[in-house]
Amino acid sequence: MSSIVPREVDVARLTVAAIIPTKNRASLLAGIVERLLAQTATIDELVIVDQSDTDDGRIAVRRVLEAAPASRRPALDHVWDRAINGAAAARNVAFDRAHSDVLLCVDDDMEPAPDAIERLLQHLAAEPQLAAVTPVITNYEAPALTHRLVSQIFFRGPFHDDRQPVYWRGAGQRERLVDVGMLGAGMIAIQRSALAHIRFDPRYRGASLGEDLDLSWALRARGGKLAIATDAHVIHRKAPRPASRHEEAMLTSWGFVYAKHQPKTLANRLAFAWFVTGVATTAAVAALRARSLTPLRSVRAGLFNIRHDYSRCSFLTPPTAPTVDATGAPGSRRHNLVV
Repeated sequence: MSSIVPREVDVARLTVAAIIPTKNRASLLAGIVERLLAQTATIDELVIVDQSDTDDGRIAVRRVLEAAPASRRPALDHVWDRAINGAAAARNVAFDRAHSDVLLCVDDDMEPAPDAIERLLQHLAAEPQLAAVTPVITNYEAPALTHRLVSQIFFRGPFHDDRQPVYWRGAGQRERLVDVGMLGAGMIAIQRSALAHIRFDPRYRGASLGEDLDLSWALRARGGKLAIATDAHVIHRKAPRPASRHEEAMLTSWGFVYAKHQPKTLANRLAFAWFVTGVATTAAVAALRARSLTPLRSVRAGLFNIRHDYSRCSFLTPPTAPTVDATGAPGSRRHNLVV
């Protein structure tokens, strides 16, 4: 999909709720609120779901809002609840509290360009079939050639992440709206009408992985289109994570959403088996180079999670009794994978 957004598109009719999940990062929270208030498009609602140990974030936000012109101050809904566990759960709380036409999820470590929201709204107004759109992240560097080759060879079908090449090309791309199969949740504008009763899976907890795939595939299942707006820019200041092997996280996060969302056709089963083969192959190479079994143990842990309903996964809660799934329909929270 490509589109040149006409200048005459009027986005004033679209109301916007900015949704910020945050925990123990008061300075980052204040910074993103300042950037949102400085946007060329006005924010109507500001819904902050704060899981912090103290109310420092609430105080910082209040100071930012008091310093802003009255005409730029959105209606504030600041939820401070330490019992909420993780960004996915926090966004679900905000989805149920916001009332605007467009729900703009934005993490506190994102730095959007001053016109980023206006451009996202223009695309949503010009392309009504869009369920969700994100800006292009301009500070992601292309990985090494070997990494790209592995991705091209082993990550096929639903496991092909078509977002990454768009990020690597950054700003200045010819197509202003690129159709993709999945979006990141760090900064994403979602049509409320497309979201309906879709929520992030309630099993996600803490610093979870894969919830963006869960949301993307649920939106697509309802017929929604997803796109990256390359004329809307954002910088992602990633917070450092503890050093760890990635194989377990990859197998667990992708396996969970695959089992939940994708039809088990022969093509998809083969694509999943090939994906696992790719992860295992690269882990074997890493093990030989490091003369360590740690990468292979990481693969084994990921496969254990898949086969045992993710009961040992750090970012998914143990399975519970049947509840409502992310599409809004009654169903079991168990997503046992059959290859």
